Amino acid sequence: MVNIQQKLGARLRTFRMIRQYSIEELAHKASLNPAHLGKIERGERNFTIQSLDKIVQALDISYATLFRFETEVTPVENPTILKTVSYLTEMTAKEQEHIYRTVQMLSNKK
Repeated sequence: MVNIQQKLGARLRTFRMIRQYSIEELAHKASLNPAHLGKIERGERNFTIQSLDKIVQALDISYATLFRFETEVTPVENPTILKTVSYLTEMTAKEQEHIYRTVQMLSNKK
């Protein structure tokens, strides 16, 4: 059974990959040791609220986004899609729906 530490670590890894940061880059941005960050991502290490805050700030995500476990987050390769998904995750469901309808309308013009 996956515990909260492993779930958080996996989500942090996914957001790191979405931002296209290596472990070393994120560790530097968060002022953490890369080995320690790797263990956090694998759910092998307990971490403090301060460490979590440094990582969240370095990833430029909200706590709401991080802890929204019901929303699956998957890394993709296209940088434009990555940026768009990053913006969308910070929006309300209503705002996301509006963006979706706008994209749908624009794609029908082709």
